[in-house]
Amino acid sequence: MTAVEHDWRRTHAVIVAVEQYSGSDGWTLDGPVNDALAMRTWLTGLGVPPENIRLLASPTEGNKAAVEAADRDYRPADGPIIRKVFMEELGSLDADRLWIYWAGHGVQAPGGRWSLLYPETRDRDMRGLDALNLMTLLRTEHLPKRGVDQVTVIIDACWQALPLRTHMMVADPEWLTRKPVINDAREIYWMRACQPGAVSKNQQGAGLFTSVLLRQLEAASAGGVAPDLDRVWQGVQDEFVRLGREEGLRQFPTVHISRGHGNGGDIPLGPPPSPLDEQQRRERGKLIHAIGALLGAHPGRAGEVVVGLCEQFTTDPPATTPPSAEELVDWALENPHGTVTLLAELSAQAPVRTEIRKACHVLQNQWLTRTEYAELAGLLERLGQRGRCDLAEAARTLFGLVDLVFHDPARLADALEELLPKPDQLPQLLRVVERFAAVDDGPVAADLRAWSLRCAERLGLKGQLMERRGEATEYAEAVRAAGLAQDQGAPHSGSWGRIQIRLHPSSGPGQRRAYEVWTRRGEDVHALAKVDTPASLEEIQRGLDHLLSRHARTHDTLVEFFVTPTDLELAVHRWQLDADGPLERSLGTDYPVVVRCTELREHQRHLWERRWERACTAGAEDLHWLSAHYETFKQVNGDLQGQEDAPGVVLTSPVRARSEVFNACLFGGVPVLIWHGEAEGAAAQAELETLLRTERLRSLPQHLRKLRSASEADESHHGSHMALLWDDPHRPLPDQLDLSAP
Repeated sequence: MTAVEHDWRRTHAVIVAVEQYSGSDGWTLDGPVNDALAMRTWLTGLGVPPENIRLLASPTEGNKAAVEAADRDYRPADGPIIRKVFMEELGSLDADRLWIYWAGHGVQAPGGRWSLLYPETRDRDMRGLDALNLMTLLRTEHLPKRGVDQVTVIIDACWQALPLRTHMMVADPEWLTRKPVINDAREIYWMRACQPGAVSKNQQGAGLFTSVLLRQLEAASAGGVAPDLDRVWQGVQDEFVRLGREEGLRQFPTVHISRGHGNGGDIPLGPPPSPLDEQQRRERGKLIHAIGALLGAHPGRAGEVVVGLCEQFTTDPPATTPPSAEELVDWALENPHGTVTLLAELSAQAPVRTEIRKACHVLQNQWLTRTEYAELAGLLERLGQRGRCDLAEAARTLFGLVDLVFHDPARLADALEELLPKPDQLPQLLRVVERFAAVDDGPVAADLRAWSLRCAERLGLKGQLMERRGEATEYAEAVRAAGLAQDQGAPHSGSWGRIQIRLHPSSGPGQRRAYEVWTRRGEDVHALAKVDTPASLEEIQRGLDHLLSRHARTHDTLVEFFVTPTDLELAVHRWQLDADGPLERSLGTDYPVVVRCTELREHQRHLWERRWERACTAGAEDLHWLSAHYETFKQVNGDLQGQEDAPGVVLTSPVRARSEVFNACLFGGVPVLIWHGEAEGAAAQAELETLLRTERLRSLPQHLRKLRSASEADESHHGSHMALLWDDPHRPLPDQLDLSAP
């Protein structure tokens, strides 16, 4: 992105500044308005017409006059206005370039997303815009498909995770778009004030990041040229490195660049390399001697290596021609995955001793080459969030890992690489990939296996990999034989997957509700219906009857209803199919039907996942029977604290207490919950014991379907009254990016 002559009249901008929030006084900021107006002044000074700039501001009382003086037509920076601007107004832009600037509070939401908080935020209700989804919006029909060739996004906000109790008050950030991407070629330069989990500093009423950036932009645009953003960013980087060195500043801005090649990639500004400790100095010396020996065996090889590494490293190569072994090692240390990559380039034709590989690990704590890492991150991107969730689950199963973030491919790749291999043993990451790929068996899984094999061959561990691959194949066959593949959502021959239905809370008289329906078969997720106008239960039943007849298979397709805690006793399994025809029957007799409720889960998600893992292998006898005398949240929660490994709960509580019992079970991470819709106490226990005469817990949905079928012939049969919560934490409702809602 070089400096060129530019018609600034063809540039538009959206500038957002949020200072005043609805919460307590501690939320108030003094500075974003000054930063936003400085950005506006820079743009208008270059010739951008004021009417091309949309200024959205929520100023403090003291800064309101400055905003009005700059733009009397400014609008509030509240949620509805922000949605209107980004979702509606930008679609009609006639422009070459677009600048977006946002200054205000930002927080890390549960799941790692970045929430840019709206002015409506309160102490216990923190709502904001999803920054990552904003980047998706820029490639959808919310911007013209042609035109707006370049977008620059600047966000000066924190990305900090709040203390745990406060963190749970952060709502899922709002997505502005669910539209499919229509323009991958648009150049996007996304500058961010800090790294995930970090704070953006203010100094003297202005954002430090914005101040530094504006100085670089002003210098680079002298004479009215369009600034070379690469040079601008280098200047920002140099300034923050200097501030870190001289003042101990620990703020490290990052940039994400897409030059018209799809999603692009991050170029982080991290802390300067730490001085090597004593052990690392010894390992550096050992690596220098090993590299020197490899170079000595192949005269002229150093020059060839430099050419190859220039394609992979981002820092400048040594100036000496040819470089020494020491210069090559120090160049490698400047780049992530550098030492391993250097070693791989030099030793492609000869095995490398274990202690030399160990030296690379000690120096950089990485064992993948730069190319291998990039390929892995790309494959994880292709998997989609659900596929990454499955791969993370394989890591959890094999090695007990619980804190794997799977929404971000790069962060997942980093976490998996941290499973460092022991000397001369197959890396644990490759075992995870083999386990996942054997069960998944899709096109991306095949590419993952090919990637895994190349890694093992480089390490000289192909034989060990093939042994693990055989074990993984046997495991996958056992999974399919036991029916696990369908239960866990993995595709297999003949699987008809599941239908997922979200029922919103009722509004107004007549139990009218909005609802959405998706179908899921393995990795394939499709939206079937999105009904925003609340419908009656009868209308919903007719709509589902039509959808199920087209997209589900009787007896095979699992039907999941996602409801609120207050709707758990809604007897959806008794809803009628073909009610106007001669073949009237209940939904739960044709399909295994379960209810789900993910509310209250994130408080103790680790318990939810642990219990679900037990549910995959447990028998019905492992369920915990909850005393019918427990009627309060405190009683039930206390009982569950001593049953942390129980995969599920059977309850016989009276109807009046079920709301409290349900909430306590959801909070306690219970994924399997069984109860009788009509009977209580001893009567309910007797009939539930009949239901639970089954060998495997995983067969409960199908077993219950058969009992419900028996109740069609005998109205006194208990099957029609049985209710089942079957809540798989790794099969949530589809992500908005996975579907295209009608």
